[in-house]
Amino acid sequence: MKIVNGLVSETTSKANLLIAGVFQNQKTPPAALSTTDSEAFRLAKRALEKKRFIGTQREVFTTDREALTQAEALALIGLGKPEEWNRERARQCIARALHTARRLHARTVRFAAETFQGPSVALADLYELIPETLWLSDYRFDKYKKKEESGQDKPVESVHILYSKKARLDSVSKALNRARTVTDAVLFTRNLINEPANVMPPQEIAARAREVAREGKLRIEVFGLSEIKRKGMGGIIAVSQGSKQPPVLIVLEYGKSYAQRGTICLVGKGVTFDTGGISIKPSQDMEKMKYDMSGAACVIGTMKGVSRLKPKVHIVGIAPCVENMPSGSAQRPGDIIRMFNGKSVEVINTDAEGRLILGDALAYAAARFKPKTLIDIATLTGACRVVFADKAIGLLGTDERLIQNLRAAGEKTGERCWPLPLWEEYFEQIRGHHSDILNTGAGGGGTITAALFLKQFVSVKSWAHLDIAGTAWVNSDKPYRARGATGVGVRLFLEWLRNA
Repeated sequence: MKIVNGLVSETTSKANLLIAGVFQNQKTPPAALSTTDSEAFRLAKRALEKKRFIGTQREVFTTDREALTQAEALALIGLGKPEEWNRERARQCIARALHTARRLHARTVRFAAETFQGPSVALADLYELIPETLWLSDYRFDKYKKKEESGQDKPVESVHILYSKKARLDSVSKALNRARTVTDAVLFTRNLINEPANVMPPQEIAARAREVAREGKLRIEVFGLSEIKRKGMGGIIAVSQGSKQPPVLIVLEYGKSYAQRGTICLVGKGVTFDTGGISIKPSQDMEKMKYDMSGAACVIGTMKGVSRLKPKVHIVGIAPCVENMPSGSAQRPGDIIRMFNGKSVEVINTDAEGRLILGDALAYAAARFKPKTLIDIATLTGACRVVFADKAIGLLGTDERLIQNLRAAGEKTGERCWPLPLWEEYFEQIRGHHSDILNTGAGGGGTITAALFLKQFVSVKSWAHLDIAGTAWVNSDKPYRARGATGVGVRLFLEWLRNA
């Protein structure tokens, strides 16, 4: 879908549909609509006066074949109460606008941007927010479908975002370019995750990472099984040994010339398919376990975005990728393994495998790159999904400033994070009897004990752990997240890196 910006005064030919936003219980439409299209303003005013439309959230009012200046038809999108207006509400309404256009089979759309500004969302905020949301909302993973279903919504071909003279078109243009870069990174990430495991084993993730490195001029290293063994990464070896698919450890590096300012390491869990191993999962919903590599995909997608946004900071992305399968060679409950940093782990449950590969990757990142900041992201615990459902990312760490900065980035992007404690009392649940640590423990607080497990492999002061078990996948269509992979974490990281 093509998106362009422009001034109202510069438009010539008509589009199929003009979209405008209206807040709830307004006596007149926003003045910006009058500037955009006086006839559309008149129609909207009449609809409000006759109570045919009152602007509640999720309400949509359409007219057809009217004598408008900008388009053949008008769609008014209810924005809800002005006092409840914020960035996330704006995203939902913008997404609803695009879905309305698809439902009406509008191929070309004009978007009255200034009708969507309000309390807590200034016009400058919309420069990036509108195109980003439109592109995210346009995404579908349907490459394996032979043909379109009858009656299906039709894709929008182009959107012209309209601004008045008050808009600074140079800033608008820069924001559009950033939105394109960020959404490209998110959609790349979604595609990686949505691919079935027979298409996206560890070696294929490495191949996609090499493409990212080549296109973005990033440095890349891909370590195979023999090198992983030589490094003593017992966690990665143990998890992968039940599968015919060999493991890989992917290292992507950007901006080494900025290393004197400090290094940021991002580490993502990459279990390309998780059966649970010998501690096998129930069959129901197991097909979704292809998304257990969402953390690795997020890190690679973030590095794709970084390569184009070019922040002045040294960033390293690390993705340990394995497949967790049951077989005669798989690890067993009761096995004791030696990790990269020398600590021993007794495997209590082979389905708590993500922390084993992350432990090795975190210890390796800290030892090799000595980062000022180390962050990992993973679909780690079902306990996090129980606590937050699909509404928030579980956030734990050792640096309060880092936690607050990640939360701020989450609020701005709609990828909200909520902190949980790292109290040492919880560690007693995973303290080993025959080893240093157990890979899982009895009792509750599973998200916390999993993070405390990871902490045993972190030797830097500033570390944060993001548990995206509940937010990486949605089972039904959301406003700007189609059913399947969400690509969560990419926008969060790219926003956070703006000020890192």
